[in-house]
Amino acid sequence: MSEPFVSERDHLQGLHWQCFGCGQENRLGLRLNIRLVGDRTECTFTPIPEFQGPPGVTHSGIIATVLDEVMSQLIYAQLQLAVTRKIEITYRRPIRVGQTYTFTAWIVKQNSRIIAARAEARDAEGNQVARARGIFAPMDEERVAKFLDRD
Repeated sequence: MSEPFVSERDHLQGLHWQCFGCGQENRLGLRLNIRLVGDRTECTFTPIPEFQGPPGVTHSGIIATVLDEVMSQLIYAQLQLAVTRKIEITYRRPIRVGQTYTFTAWIVKQNSRIIAARAEARDAEGNQVARARGIFAPMDEERVAKFLDRD
């Protein structure tokens, strides 16, 4: 059973509700509804025509954002603050506008210096259409404040 993603740390990321990927109050954003399912996060995403690159195909930057977001939110669900240090994406098939895809993320390595995660996108038939490998830098609250330029 999947549960809605809820975090006790929303107040630490003042930009959270305006986040382009997951912010529900960002009228121009993706408004992803990311759910925690066991030790993974997942969401479904149906690209709209405004997210096109080539005709009928979703722009790769939008897909990169969704992959990054499901990995980031999994880390955040563990009440760990982190920023994306590196992301590597492999696009395996065109991601069509108007079709629904499932994005899933999981952690493969975690220590005090890095968090390594993986994510994938699958179409309705279960075919992998994109995958990502991400490296994230954990941050304590003091570093987050500096990162966000807050005192």
